[in-house]
Amino acid sequence: MKSQPSNAKRKILLIEDNPGDARLLGEALSDAAGHSFDLEHVKDLGAALDRLAQGGIDVVLLDLSLPDSAGLETFAKTHAAAPEVPMIVLSGQDDEALAIQTVHEGAQDYLVKGQVDGRLLVRSIRYAIERKHSEEALAKERDLLHTLLENLPDRIYFKDEQSRFIRISRAVSEQFKLSHHWQAMGKTDFDFFTAEHARAALQDEQQVMQTGQPIIGKVEKETLPDGAITWALTSKLPLKDKQGKTVGNFGISRDITALKKFEDELAGERNLLRQANTEQAQSKAELEAVLADLQKSHEELKAAQFQLIQAEKMQSVGRLAAGVAHEVKNPLAILSMGLDYMMKNLVSPDANISLILGDMHEALKRADLIIHGLLDFSVPRALDLRAEDLTALVEQSLGLVRHEMSASPIKLVRELAEKMPPAWLDKNKIKQVLVNVLTNAIHSMPQGGTLTVRTYPRRLQGGEIDRDAGSRLANRFRTGETVAVTEVLDTGTGISEEKLAKIYDPFFTTKPTGKGTGLGLTVTKKIVELHGGSIDVRNRPEGGVIVTILFKV
Repeated sequence: MKSQPSNAKRKILLIEDNPGDARLLGEALSDAAGHSFDLEHVKDLGAALDRLAQGGIDVVLLDLSLPDSAGLETFAKTHAAAPEVPMIVLSGQDDEALAIQTVHEGAQDYLVKGQVDGRLLVRSIRYAIERKHSEEALAKERDLLHTLLENLPDRIYFKDEQSRFIRISRAVSEQFKLSHHWQAMGKTDFDFFTAEHARAALQDEQQVMQTGQPIIGKVEKETLPDGAITWALTSKLPLKDKQGKTVGNFGISRDITALKKFEDELAGERNLLRQANTEQAQSKAELEAVLADLQKSHEELKAAQFQLIQAEKMQSVGRLAAGVAHEVKNPLAILSMGLDYMMKNLVSPDANISLILGDMHEALKRADLIIHGLLDFSVPRALDLRAEDLTALVEQSLGLVRHEMSASPIKLVRELAEKMPPAWLDKNKIKQVLVNVLTNAIHSMPQGGTLTVRTYPRRLQGGEIDRDAGSRLANRFRTGETVAVTEVLDTGTGISEEKLAKIYDPFFTTKPTGKGTGLGLTVTKKIVELHGGSIDVRNRPEGGVIVTILFKV
């Protein structure tokens, strides 16, 4: 399902045979402030299937009771005709079992007629579209993981706390001579290797699970039951659940038998060359050069393997984030509606009731912020890139945090270039980045201080950009390129070196409990990298923090 520009009208197909219900739903959508919908109405399933075949529908509102179809069969036929379109079931029956069944069959929501107002309907439509996007993103991630496991020549495996296999790649299946990966489930290395190798592997895996520290690039000798000996370059890491508890381990290994054999042969040649006369000295030097190249290749292989592990780690976090957001959204929406109803209609002489409801409302708002942060981190968004003046975006962002600055005596110093070269940016996302960085700086000075904001163009010098071995966007900039620079400096307490290394980790925050979600800098870094830019956060020698953001012009 392709995403539409934010200002495009959403095409909604209403399948409803009752003219009165159709009119009420149309009025509810037309009264929804700030939302633009184009509603089409058909009265029976046949006309609906014909319209869906033409395409261009963003959301379907479906009544299960139609003149030519009724019940779950109505939903099944409609969903089969357009499985890529999110569908919301509208029913006159407040039947929880039916609602659960329709959602299990693929519906995004189940709404009861007479209990739906414009606000609820708009929210359900928006959430249905977002959930559909999330489902498609998750499906894509599953396909990518399947492609990795089925095609990568390196051997990848996942094990539980007892070091029993729970998933292996095709390369491991071939090594074990299995016709399918599930044949390894529940088995251990003792079922596929000699006891000597299996014991050594088990000891390493127990160490990884107990300490939480990975084993990277270990050369292992593997002996199969038939006596065959292979060599592998192996990395093993702890497998954790969403609470951070270690529940197993996983690893990746590359067959280096040919390389090991070649290294052994070279070692033998070196021994012979040491005994040779001076006429063989030149040949010896040439072989040493070959060995040096092999060692360099070995180090490059280890670096490439580390990048792969880092990429898989972030994909796993993204999938987890999307899954959590998907599961939590609906309960939050139901709680919010119930709380709104109670705040409007509950009359009680106890003043504490109002305070408690207010606290509950603030807690729900915070949970909703976390969910939106998860979605920003896990779901790739299309960028609306335009030539923008970075100084103008900084000025607009300062206006958005004016209220935050008024809460404490903060002196604002502007050092903004008047004529900045235009940079290709999505202004809304960059303002999100700037507001987050400015807010962090303001919060770091609760007793007051000086906030300095700078913009200026700069030509990059040699060695100025460091290569990040764990980033797939490394080497974005080159020496001699002109970049647009934004710097935000505060005079706060700074960040400890231990915490500074974790500031981009999801849910890590230096703020007190309840003051931050721990997703701000995670999303900020992702937005900057999607623009091909870089962000650097460092402590200032004189105290406080400096945040430097670079974009190509």
